[in-house]
Amino acid sequence: MTGAQKELPQRAPVVIIGGGIVGVSTLYHLARRGIPAVLLERRKIASGTTWHAAGIVGQLRDSTAQTELGKYTARLFQELELETGQATGYKQNGTINIALSDVRHEQLLRSHDHAARMGIESRMLSRQEVSEKWPWIEAGDVKSGFFVPSNGQVNPLDVSVALVKGARALGASRFEDVEVKSLIVRNGKIVGVHTDSGDIATGKVLLAGGMWSHLFAKAHGVTLPLHAVEHFYIVTEPMGELPRDQPILNIVEERTYWKEDAGKLLIGGFEAMGKPWGSAGIPKDFEFDELPFDMDHVEAELEGMFARMPKLADMGIQTFFNGPESFTPDGRPYLGPAPEIDGLFIASGMNSNGILNSGGVGLTMAEWMTDGDPSRSMGSLLAARAHPFQANTRYVHDRSAEAIGFHYGIAWAGRQTETTRNVRKVVLHDSLHAAGAVFAERIGWEVPMYFDPDNQAWPTEPALGWKPWSGQVKAECLAARDNAVLIDQSMYGKILVQGRDAVKALNRICGAQMDIPTGTSVYTQFLNVRGGIEADVTITRIETDAFMVITGHPSQTRDKAWIRRHADPDWHFEIFDATSAYGLLTIHGPKSRAILSLISGDDLSNAAFPFGAAREIDMAYARGWAIRRSFLGELGYELMVPTEFTAHVYDALLSAGEGHGLKHMGMFAMNACRLEKGFRHFGHDIGEDDTPYESGLGFAVNLDKPDHFLGSKHLAEQKAAGPATQHRTVSLVVDEINAQSGPWLIHNEPIWKNGEIVGHVTSGDWGFRLEKMVGLASIHKDEGVSKVWIDEGGFEVQVAGRLYAARLQLAPFYDPKGEIMRG
Repeated sequence: MTGAQKELPQRAPVVIIGGGIVGVSTLYHLARRGIPAVLLERRKIASGTTWHAAGIVGQLRDSTAQTELGKYTARLFQELELETGQATGYKQNGTINIALSDVRHEQLLRSHDHAARMGIESRMLSRQEVSEKWPWIEAGDVKSGFFVPSNGQVNPLDVSVALVKGARALGASRFEDVEVKSLIVRNGKIVGVHTDSGDIATGKVLLAGGMWSHLFAKAHGVTLPLHAVEHFYIVTEPMGELPRDQPILNIVEERTYWKEDAGKLLIGGFEAMGKPWGSAGIPKDFEFDELPFDMDHVEAELEGMFARMPKLADMGIQTFFNGPESFTPDGRPYLGPAPEIDGLFIASGMNSNGILNSGGVGLTMAEWMTDGDPSRSMGSLLAARAHPFQANTRYVHDRSAEAIGFHYGIAWAGRQTETTRNVRKVVLHDSLHAAGAVFAERIGWEVPMYFDPDNQAWPTEPALGWKPWSGQVKAECLAARDNAVLIDQSMYGKILVQGRDAVKALNRICGAQMDIPTGTSVYTQFLNVRGGIEADVTITRIETDAFMVITGHPSQTRDKAWIRRHADPDWHFEIFDATSAYGLLTIHGPKSRAILSLISGDDLSNAAFPFGAAREIDMAYARGWAIRRSFLGELGYELMVPTEFTAHVYDALLSAGEGHGLKHMGMFAMNACRLEKGFRHFGHDIGEDDTPYESGLGFAVNLDKPDHFLGSKHLAEQKAAGPATQHRTVSLVVDEINAQSGPWLIHNEPIWKNGEIVGHVTSGDWGFRLEKMVGLASIHKDEGVSKVWIDEGGFEVQVAGRLYAARLQLAPFYDPKGEIMRG
């Protein structure tokens, strides 16, 4: 119905802005939960991006949670036809990814291992088998294929109609040709929407407007970094010998995908550098529209298609298509509550994955908007991960050109961005560059990853094992063990929570007791109602009513939002983002105390300044906070200094360290060291689905503190059940793997015992202090993961199709008793 044909309701429990596949999926899933939501579409359902999508449906993702949602989407498309009587065009043709290089072949082997852990049938294909399934392509350079038969494709328009039909049958409403002009916000909360057909009162709004979302959000002070980019594909004339169940083909090294489309062949590409579109705003009359096909821009991809399938030269090309799709700076969608406005939710920026994401995203958003939280981890996709500067339209315009290229191409640790660089720099950037820093970009920050004064060019040749920088990383790790290293972590988030009720606000979300003496530093986690980990932080009480929270640099926005979201509105406290107000220099190693003592007259002895202590001390001519901690597992100090004194303190430390072998260290070496020490990394080893007791962090939980805190009931039950939880995080080493020949542990490698998969590697790397392949892993046993069961041994880790004996233990392999960093 249009707004003119039917009057809008005065009230609605939820209003959804946008009638693309994600909006209608959320409408459907809310209706299944008994929520009669209202969807408003500016033109017609699916008329923006959805209608021209390729409709490819894959399931395998990086995480268990995301893979389960992918599997759900595939099931949903089949069940919708039975439920609604509306065909979705879903066909389970399967997908084939092919490898043209050794690196890509190893990645496919790893994907095959990962699929087995996820319960998804897959198999590797030889070159001959690839040729048998795709006889029309040149396969002489194909090394292997990876086939997932349960993947498929769907007709995006048909499935959108089916979702709307199903939603309306359950009491939901949708209105076409209704433009939402603005949100109605009072005291920071959604109270309604203003449209060209009248206002609707509501306390919850989902912004699912696709490529329109960025400017709409920006107009309301909400950061939503995405931008439309032109996407090209061609469709051949009917191809008689092409079966309707032809598997989809992906060639990431050539940035192309190939699929059967109503008896024709559709071939699309994701060029390394795309063409942004619509920076001044998407035209109001844009509806089922195409853009001009830029033959020159996609010449390289077209040449690759014709070289891969010479027969194309003799076939007619029926369609040269170009349509816009929205892309985000990091290639991931934005989902969940907007931190700026209470009651506003976001589901936008699908990065050409809207169809395959739609079922899982709709289910998840319905959970979020009714239960308050999703049932599974969405950490890497949170809308609250966006940083305020990313609301800059020129930034998202320029980055989106490259973001479309993230979609294909070989992903590896050295894959780096080229656009929108040097956006955020620490105050020591030029000094670090002069010292040989090789920088990578992280949320705009230029972050030193390693130091190599002789060659600061970023490597471009993909490598999954020993890498071009591994020699430099080794030297940095050994310096931390034998002498001392200096790391600039000034880009890390620093959140000042202050006021008479600051301790209450932190105690509500933290597992540890935050009513601690001034000058005490505590390692703790922000928790959710399930006892899962929402942030991994250190908190220092710097005054009676003031606490400094130090968190990872990607997390500062989401962590501030988590504190606010769970605080009592009557509490008196404020949150100040102090990230730019302070530098954070960290010094580690057996000589770190001696070096710091040369620039400070304060007593830094172990008796006067034990592990975990925090003091304001002299540093050369400056004053700053010193916190006795080390993420490397060495004797170490975190030095938080006012920004204007950071360069001075840095210079003083370098001078003092000249006779003590002090070296700079980058993030690659810090990661290798923390893995040897078994320190968990938020987002890799721990997250929203992991509790502290499961993660080996139960020491950071105080169940006896008087203040109720999130997840305390669940954690108390888990602790009462005994130490053998069903899931547990452990350290592991693989003695058989050699650093030079590999293969290296990275992430998601399955762990076997007695012929069964019992877990997976959460992160891995070469440990240069131990001279062993090290990692952290999450293991599972229904009857409980006991120390006895772990100590029995018999574990194997599967890496690129081969099993290697692995040693697992609860304690870290480097300094298991923690004597070094506490000495």
